[in-house]
Amino acid sequence: MQKRQPKHFIDALARGIRVLEVFSANQTRLTLQEISEATGFNKTAVQRLTDTLMTLGYLGRNRRKEFYLEPRILTIGFSYLNGLELRQVGATHLREFSLKIKQTVNIAVLDDLDVIFVFRNEIQGFFSFGLREGSRLPVYCTASGKVLLAALPDEELAEKLDRIRFEPLTRFTITDARSLAAEVELVRDRGYSIADQEGVLGLYSLAVPIFNYEGQVVAAANISLKSEENEPEKIRQIIESLKQEGAWLSSRMGYGGFYPNRPFRGIREDSGSVSL
Repeated sequence: MQKRQPKHFIDALARGIRVLEVFSANQTRLTLQEISEATGFNKTAVQRLTDTLMTLGYLGRNRRKEFYLEPRILTIGFSYLNGLELRQVGATHLREFSLKIKQTVNIAVLDDLDVIFVFRNEIQGFFSFGLREGSRLPVYCTASGKVLLAALPDEELAEKLDRIRFEPLTRFTITDARSLAAEVELVRDRGYSIADQEGVLGLYSLAVPIFNYEGQVVAAANISLKSEENEPEKIRQIIESLKQEGAWLSSRMGYGGFYPNRPFRGIREDSGSVSL
C-alpha cells in the first residue's frame, strides 16, 4: 500500500529534489536517459526538471549532453553544516581531542539508511575515494550507523532493517537483517559500537551516542584506527576516552543525565556510567 502524501505535498518539488539526489561520488555525470532510469520519471518530465534546475544554477550540462551538479548546490549543504548546533559547539574541542589521541574523529547523523558525516578530523586516510564532511556511508557497516540504529524505537528499527540492501563490502561485512539486529542489541547493552573491517579492510571503528537536552540520540561520535592497532588495553583506553567525549558533547547539547543512558540498556549509574 502506497504511503499517503500530506495535503500540501508538492509533487513537482519532490521530483526536482529526486533528480538532484541521483548524483553521487560514483555518478557525477548523467545523461537524460540515465536520470530517467534512476528516478523512474519519463524523459519529458526529466527534461523539464533539468531545464529548471539549470536555470536556477544547480545543474550544468557539458558538450556530451551529460548533466552535473554545479557548485551552487554546495550552498545548501554548507548552510546545514554551518547551522548545525552540535558542530558549532564541538568542532574546536573535537580537533584537539583528535590530535591528542592521534586518531581520526568523526561526528555522524542518520539519514534514512545512510550516515552523513557532519564533522571529520582526519589523522590518517582509510578511504581511497576521500571521506569528508558531507560524505555518506551505509548505516549497516559503520560503527556510527550501529549506534544510530540502536537509538531507534523497535518498530522504526525493524522497518529500516527490512529495507536495507546488504552488500558484502568486505569479508567481514554483516549481510543480513537478523545479524544486524543482534549487533544492535549488543550496542544497546554495552553503550558503544564496534565495526571491525566491515566497511573497509584495515579499518577498526568505535562509536558512542550523543544525546540532546531531551535525552534523544541526535548523532554519533566515532574514532577510526588501523585494525592492527586493535589491542585490548589500547581499545579499552580509547573507549573510555570516547565515552568522555560523548558525555562532554551531550552536556553541551543540554543533556543532564547519566551517560550513556536509555535507549542503551544495561548502562546504569552503578556500572561505571559517566555522570554529567
